[in-house]
Amino acid sequence: MPLAENVVLKGDKHGVSILIREGIDLATALEELRQKIAPAKEFFAGASVRVAIGSRELEPDDRVALEQTVSELGFTLMQPIERTIHRGSVSVPQSMEQKEQPETATLLYKRTLRSGQRIDYDGNVVVLGDVNPGAMITCSGDIVIMGTLRGIAHAGAQGDTRAAVVAFRLEPTQLRIAHLITRAPDDEVQHPLGPEVALVKDDCIQIEAYTP
Repeated sequence: MPLAENVVLKGDKHGVSILIREGIDLATALEELRQKIAPAKEFFAGASVRVAIGSRELEPDDRVALEQTVSELGFTLMQPIERTIHRGSVSVPQSMEQKEQPETATLLYKRTLRSGQRIDYDGNVVVLGDVNPGAMITCSGDIVIMGTLRGIAHAGAQGDTRAAVVAFRLEPTQLRIAHLITRAPDDEVQHPLGPEVALVKDDCIQIEAYTP
């Protein structure tokens, strides 16, 4: 049975946001966070992270526990942990309140996507596994794959050229961001040792080493 979305992860080329829903016990939230990150801890190592804790007041011990958990999971805090203002079903950091940008939902798929399977989602998609040839992901946000992309991925499907596709290795049958399309080269290419990211630059899709 999947975990309840008490802790929401948002990932893009700038880093990771951890959103803790209102009313959830902090210890429960931290345990859920560990379970979500543990299968891909090496992938997130060193990634920059922002934490939104809702409107709750943190006791000193709770703040220490949260900071220690974030550190143990390999994240680097982008800024001090802040209280947030609750809007609807998500928590928005006070420093971002005036931007009025709605948070994007994230689907966590905890297995390899095999040939013939596909995911269509209005939001971001995170896959804890590979995406095999013949499999396909289409979403309106970013795609993060904790393995190798060998199938088809279409990020920013509603026209968002700011979307990105991140994976340990990018060997797609086809890769799309918004209206732009590319595919893996026929020749053998030298891959970086770490994760790779595909993003739009100068109106074309470019693949480069992912640096949090």
